[in-house]
Amino acid sequence: MSFVLDIAVVVVIALTAFNGFSKGFVRYVIKMLGTVTCLIAAFIISDMFSEPIYRDIFAPRLENALNREFEKFDIVSQVRTSMEDEGIVLEMDDKELSTVLQDGGSLASAFERSALGSGKSAQEAGQLKEQTEDFFKNKLASSLLRNAGYDDPEGLADKLDIPVAKVYDLVRAFAGDPSNQSGVKYIVTSVLDKMMISVIRYMLFIIVFVLAETLAAVIFMIAGVLDHLPAVSGANRVLGLLLGIVKGLLYVTVAALICRALSRSGAITNDSFITDSMLFGFFYTLF
Repeated sequence: MSFVLDIAVVVVIALTAFNGFSKGFVRYVIKMLGTVTCLIAAFIISDMFSEPIYRDIFAPRLENALNREFEKFDIVSQVRTSMEDEGIVLEMDDKELSTVLQDGGSLASAFERSALGSGKSAQEAGQLKEQTEDFFKNKLASSLLRNAGYDDPEGLADKLDIPVAKVYDLVRAFAGDPSNQSGVKYIVTSVLDKMMISVIRYMLFIIVFVLAETLAAVIFMIAGVLDHLPAVSGANRVLGLLLGIVKGLLYVTVAALICRALSRSGAITNDSFITDSMLFGFFYTLF
């Protein structure tokens, strides 16, 4: 896969260089200005509309899909099983655990208070607090994402880097609503929102950019902007070729920037196929 990215970089630069050579510097610089204008417009439009599109169109559908996935989900059972898998033994029944999971403060502190209330020593309670704090910070998010059907929940959890305070709020949302709808809504609006908005933003950017460039080309043709320019000379062709290379590099840079943003948001959980490439990987690591 990595070599395909490198081939794509070579092809893009070769095509834009040939286009610049055939059109000449003067003609190509006009088209280049149009391209830059289209890029700026696409970035502005995608940034303005990505969040409303997610909130009003995609979020309700994602919420409905996740409601079906979490229809029989039991946060108490999930926490207990996941903790036991990590070697944390909870000496409390489901009712007590449910009460702890609905605590309004730090859930790790709530486990500590529960342990003290059940007669555990301060040392034992403190140890339980440390264990549960690490569990909620580093383990539970991947368990919930696995339940939601994600193929690489650990990788996605690392990319999302969900603060422990959000994990606590998520657990409370599930524990306080037996229908699980509050928990699902919290996932959609506060956990996956950054990733999904990022995906929509750059999909919208690509669509707007392609449409804008196509429209600009049509306008240039109809207006005859390029019809009355001087003939393309040898020097003009060479300068056009160089400008074409610059345009190709611009395309590759924008693509690398988009991939890096998607990776940071969690949409790309494993970017090794990008970093392993020689050419595209170079541009990718710039950001």
